[in-house]
Amino acid sequence: MTTSADNQGQTCKNHSPSENGARMNLPSATVSASGVPAAKGRGDVGPRLCASLSYAILVGGMCTIAVAVYTIWVSYSSLPWWDTWEYMAAIAKGANPLSASWLWRQHNEHRFVIQKLFFAVDLKMFHASQVFLLASIVVIQLLHLGLWGWSMRVLGGWRGALWRSGVGLVAFCIFCPAPWLNYTMGFQVCYVLSPLFATLSFVGLLLYWTDSQRDPGKPGSSKFLWLSILAALCATYSLANGTLLWPLLVAAALLLRLRLSAVLSYAITGAVSTSFYFYRYVRPPYHADPIASLGAPLRLIKYVAVYFGSSWVDESMVAAGVIGGIGLAVALVVLLRTPFYVRTSGAFALLVVLTGTFCVGTAIITAAGRINFGVWEALQNRYQTFALLFWCSLGLLLLGYVCSLREKQYRFLAAQICLLAVLVRGAILADHPIGEARAHGFGLNLASMGLRTGVYDPELLTGIAERSDKLLLGVNYFKEHQLSLFSGWDSSWLGSPLDKVFRVASPNDCRGRLEIAPLKDSAEPGWFVSGWAWDNQHHRPPREIVATSEGIITGLAAVGYKPFKAWVSDPEIRTSYDGFAGYVRQPRPGAVVKVYAILHDSPPSACYFDTSDDEYRGQ
Repeated sequence: MTTSADNQGQTCKNHSPSENGARMNLPSATVSASGVPAAKGRGDVGPRLCASLSYAILVGGMCTIAVAVYTIWVSYSSLPWWDTWEYMAAIAKGANPLSASWLWRQHNEHRFVIQKLFFAVDLKMFHASQVFLLASIVVIQLLHLGLWGWSMRVLGGWRGALWRSGVGLVAFCIFCPAPWLNYTMGFQVCYVLSPLFATLSFVGLLLYWTDSQRDPGKPGSSKFLWLSILAALCATYSLANGTLLWPLLVAAALLLRLRLSAVLSYAITGAVSTSFYFYRYVRPPYHADPIASLGAPLRLIKYVAVYFGSSWVDESMVAAGVIGGIGLAVALVVLLRTPFYVRTSGAFALLVVLTGTFCVGTAIITAAGRINFGVWEALQNRYQTFALLFWCSLGLLLLGYVCSLREKQYRFLAAQICLLAVLVRGAILADHPIGEARAHGFGLNLASMGLRTGVYDPELLTGIAERSDKLLLGVNYFKEHQLSLFSGWDSSWLGSPLDKVFRVASPNDCRGRLEIAPLKDSAEPGWFVSGWAWDNQHHRPPREIVATSEGIITGLAAVGYKPFKAWVSDPEIRTSYDGFAGYVRQPRPGAVVKVYAILHDSPPSACYFDTSDDEYRGQ
């Protein structure tokens, strides 16, 4: 049956430019009240099934958001990693994090003006704990998801099952834990800012276009044009790929036959912005020369194919290259259909095409600058941020296409089943990126324990920062100002009597096992401790582990990895991340060292656990 005025626009109904110039103009379709194409003579089983699957896809997308938040929760560490130490070393040397010179300073090939503002807020107001940065990543992604959901309704006229399926797909692609570095490293706020601003810039352009179509004699509202330009500027100074937006916006403005003033606004602003961006720009010496890289087109194509194909496989370059190549071929076909979307006022389709093109351009400039590292470098998980957005654009085009076909309800159903299969596969494979994120976070927490106690193997620092001298500069700054690893609830434990900090619980409230090994090349004499521990009362791993010498806290250990425990019969413990590792300062000869689990009481209590050895003494 055809839709009535009460359910008009549920999903695939044709909208002419005169009704809503912002909506995708699809061929007229027979649709059901549930918002999916109806098949004559087949009852309402198909529409009901499509509606049910759309809710399943939407729930899958929402579950992906929950998984992303869970990944942040279980892998959290206040200790920065890698690039952030460049910032901290500069600040420790006297740089003002809010000064124009520092905000503009080049970092690798980027000018992280906006990202550095986020960093300054975290440093000044949140003790450099990364809490603000990681929370900002989630909020930015939610805003990006909301923008796409709004665009589906306003630019595409999507409703009902189609809208729910589209939102579920976008939620899955934006929040997928595959780029797990986004959920463990606050520095990565730049990687989620760039796609948000790019989408917002394209939306502003298309709103300006559709607004001008309503009355061809008048220009579109200038507020949409300036929104688009401002968003492009923000993208440019969030991540280097933001510079790609200017040629894309100019080309799109010409294709859409916007007024000359609008085209010039994009062209002039883009030229000025790009000139400022490259003023005194220095190409990182360890990166490939992008111009020279163009002389090896086959290597570039292989890199880009692996870049996109790695979303579907796990470290298999051949399979990734094949899948990525297929995706690029489909994207090329879609790009060739762009004039059709312009003729039919397909605003949302144009948004999807522009987004996919932006992602492909990002992969190309990444390949041109990093191809000297080898094609394996294309498998870096942070690149999945844009690779997943690329596949999302193809998926949205597929949904819109099958929904526009006459009496092809079951093609839409087949597309939904494919999307649902992708979500199920993602759920099955989610343990891998979550496990890598947990391992990464635990490694940072372990390093925090070593830096706080002063007992650590110098090799530990090589996995945290590119240069240990910059790391130590930052650590000293943190210690002086009580920031980051020195600002937590456990920051004042070292050197304090155990009974002054905790209530000592009964040994029956916990259990575990301990191994101790002396460190030979440590910055200060000490021991490395490891093992597992369990909070019997709360049926979970303890918060943390502390070690005492003569009742004084002299060691700290982080909890959070899954050790091999062949001697434990309890399945609850065997499958938990209750392994711990840390460092203890060398006690004086004859002093007894005891290890305690910090339980989840309120306030926390300390529980001495039997280690199968009576005691450990200083040598």
